[in-house]
Amino acid sequence: MDEQYYTEQPPTIEAAKPIISIVGRPNVGKSTLYNRLTRSRDAIVDDRPGVTRDRMVGVGRVGANPYWIVDTGGIESDNEEIHSLMRDQVEFALQDSDAVIFIVDGRDGATAVDIEIAKQLRQKPQITVYLAVNKAEGLDRALVASDFYQLGLDQPSIISGKNGDGVVRLLNRVLSETEGRRQAENDGYAIPEGVAKLAIVGRPNVGKSTLLNTLVGEERVVVYDMPGTTRDSIHVPFKFGEKEYVLIDTAGMRKKSRIDDRVERFSVMKTLRAVELAQVVAIVLDARDGIVDQDNRLINLVFESGRSLMILVNKWDGMSGYERDQVRTQIDRKFGHMGNIPIEFISAKLAKGVDVIMPLVDRLYESAMTNMGTGRINRILKHAEEKRNPPMVGNFRIKMKFGHQGGMNPPHVVIHGNQLDKLPQTYQRYLSNTFEREFDLIGTKVRLSFKTSENPYKPAAKVSRKSKDHVKYRGGRRSNSSKK
Repeated sequence: MDEQYYTEQPPTIEAAKPIISIVGRPNVGKSTLYNRLTRSRDAIVDDRPGVTRDRMVGVGRVGANPYWIVDTGGIESDNEEIHSLMRDQVEFALQDSDAVIFIVDGRDGATAVDIEIAKQLRQKPQITVYLAVNKAEGLDRALVASDFYQLGLDQPSIISGKNGDGVVRLLNRVLSETEGRRQAENDGYAIPEGVAKLAIVGRPNVGKSTLLNTLVGEERVVVYDMPGTTRDSIHVPFKFGEKEYVLIDTAGMRKKSRIDDRVERFSVMKTLRAVELAQVVAIVLDARDGIVDQDNRLINLVFESGRSLMILVNKWDGMSGYERDQVRTQIDRKFGHMGNIPIEFISAKLAKGVDVIMPLVDRLYESAMTNMGTGRINRILKHAEEKRNPPMVGNFRIKMKFGHQGGMNPPHVVIHGNQLDKLPQTYQRYLSNTFEREFDLIGTKVRLSFKTSENPYKPAAKVSRKSKDHVKYRGGRRSNSSKK
């Protein structure tokens, strides 16, 4: 199995991760591949077709670099409503992805549904499609691949989502080619150095565009009293006091007749785009709806991205004291463990409570772009080690030698030492929390990576007799050492 995992944060300010979508008919292994790429079990895996009907979005960890991976619902060829909805989800995935992995079943061969999907994919020439032939374990690779050339797509890649065969080769190819295309793209708006970028995200109809208009002080974004009226990420440069900022909103008017809230609920990729472009993210919640599962998923995605985060609870006006207490209790229960993430209660429509947002943006931006300094990092590391020793591994204690900053947005600390690969998660969280407290960071998690020094006195690994070369050379003449 040729697995390779991305485990460290990059040494510079994090670039936007590409978005890769997995499409295909039901029961070809999309969810299995998604779980392998994210190293999770988030997607339900079942032998019955059509189990995954909603999009799953996670951070890919197999391959050379991080990326967003999207598992779409399966596509069926009939006209039943649920299958039509799946096709719509895939259509939106195609619009917003940097690359698409079209997965087929090598044991079934090219089916009529596969041919129909391939036709749909070929109508999007701006998106590169990678054909992955799954479930080909134990089969003749050339013979299996030959059946799928009729789809008119790229050279098939033979993989096993279950065992991992060929997955890293495919992903490294996708990532390298996608990175080359992304470097040639121009965002269309040159943002000056040192200007804070704020992404306003949240579920449809929670008041994101209303909040943006309130902050800017004019109707820069069209607002409708219905979900789903914004789609494309835009930049809104503005001044607050004497400072310049850029607001990022997923704004762009669509005709009401084209809005399907069933599909809109799962349209998250434009949100990911906005999050990746920002240093600070404001997640807007609807106080009257309470905290729903989509809010939790969105907060987790932003947290995974490493961006500095604030939570804004909107539509707070008009609620009774009892209702407000209930919302506060729910927020404390769900987000209290996040510690230093600021939570503010506002009314974007009435401009109540919004005066605290921009000062918070300044603090969050400073936290995201903190220059920690090597000397101070090592003083904090030494004090943390004296206060709470790392655990023992056998007869030896894990030793942290020194640390240095590896990047910003989020702040990233690289620690060198012995046996750090055995450092438990609880101690890693302790170190991360210590750095956040000492540098007075808010809404920002310090990312850690560890470099373990090689022990020069460690005995060399024994080589089995089977792996030795038994052919020796004596006096320029070859002889077989196993000769009797």
